[in-house]
Amino acid sequence: MDMTSLLMRRAAWISAACFSVVLALAAARAQLDIRQESQGADQVARLVGELAALQSVDRQALDQQVDKLREISRSGVLRHLDFQLQDDAGQILIPTALATDAGQTRLQLRRADGSSFQATLISNPASEKAEALANIAGMAGLFLAYGLAMLAGLYWAVRYAFVPLRGIVGAIATYRKRDFSIRLPRLPVKELDHIAGALNHLAEALATAEAQQKRLSLQMLTLQEDERARLAIELHEQFGQGLTALRANVAYLMRQTADNPRVHGVVLDLESQSATIHHGIRTLLRQLQPQGATDDVPETVSLPPLLHELVKSWQDAPGQRSAYRLAVEPVDLRLPRELSLTLYRMTQEALANIARHADARRVDISLRLSTDSPNTLCWTVSDDGVGIAVLETAICHGNGLAGIRERVWAHGGYIDIGPATEGAARPGLCLAARLPVETAR
Repeated sequence: MDMTSLLMRRAAWISAACFSVVLALAAARAQLDIRQESQGADQVARLVGELAALQSVDRQALDQQVDKLREISRSGVLRHLDFQLQDDAGQILIPTALATDAGQTRLQLRRADGSSFQATLISNPASEKAEALANIAGMAGLFLAYGLAMLAGLYWAVRYAFVPLRGIVGAIATYRKRDFSIRLPRLPVKELDHIAGALNHLAEALATAEAQQKRLSLQMLTLQEDERARLAIELHEQFGQGLTALRANVAYLMRQTADNPRVHGVVLDLESQSATIHHGIRTLLRQLQPQGATDDVPETVSLPPLLHELVKSWQDAPGQRSAYRLAVEPVDLRLPRELSLTLYRMTQEALANIARHADARRVDISLRLSTDSPNTLCWTVSDDGVGIAVLETAICHGNGLAGIRERVWAHGGYIDIGPATEGAARPGLCLAARLPVETAR
């Protein structure tokens, strides 16, 4: 059903209901008018009879007859006329509240004893006016009630028709959070049902595209790690043995030139340079492949030792003033290789950003399984540094935070980036991510 049909049907129902109510009220009003007219006619007939009786009743019953006429005057049931009665001496026995200049008819009632009464019948439009005002007020009230009923009915119809919009708005809000699992049901209004169908189709397309993008991102990350592993193996094979042999030869030369100070000094400098190159290559190998340069690719990796070694390398770096604290629960946590490398790279990038920009005195790294869900891993890196003024600008400025957020997203997780301490002079920065994990112990 489309919106126009829905509103027209509701309006037709309301009109039919209002028409039925109007008919019922009109019938009730007609019955009331008929009853009042009937009562008024009866009273007029009674009035004529009682006035005629004044001419024939005994003199002793005159006062009683006049009282009957007073009763008719006071009853207020007379319609369209009123009357005034006076005796032949001019004394008004039954007065009227109407103006004496109104339309009137005088009746001279003569008795057999020679006395007489004068009855003045005066037209009284008050009942007609009251009836007309009542009819006008009734019609106005009916029109007002009809308008209010129509407005209420249309409001109810529109509200009923647009209630599904709440679901549509909620689905759109969910899609903005990159959660495309929500599907809208069939809706009673055709236009909204078309919108819901389009949103469902869009959600399916976005979910498919996001899944493909996540697979591509994971494949890219895997290729990067594989390339790093290949480079680490080549560096180890090509430079490792050569440097070992070079340092052995330098040690031999040091022994042979011990009695020649000039040559011995050159050999000592050569030994220092060789040690520096060896240390640099070892550091580079750890950065390229933290689990060691090997052709074997393990399915799971014990992450705590790798993180401890990474944190120690930053703690022991020359000129380092930050205090690092690492907490991993459980201490023997083993994770799939891809997830372990992702967490390692995220921590590596976060610590590098802190060292470059934060000027922090304390850095806390935490990795633990969620107490709410054992299949959720909580990763947090926070510092007490200078913080970030505008987050989006910082993300666009470099690829550190953007890379961390991309890795979390590729693994189907969520990350919050914000100040570690709100309102502080040095708010610092807190990276808190939640990632799903299927096998962890």
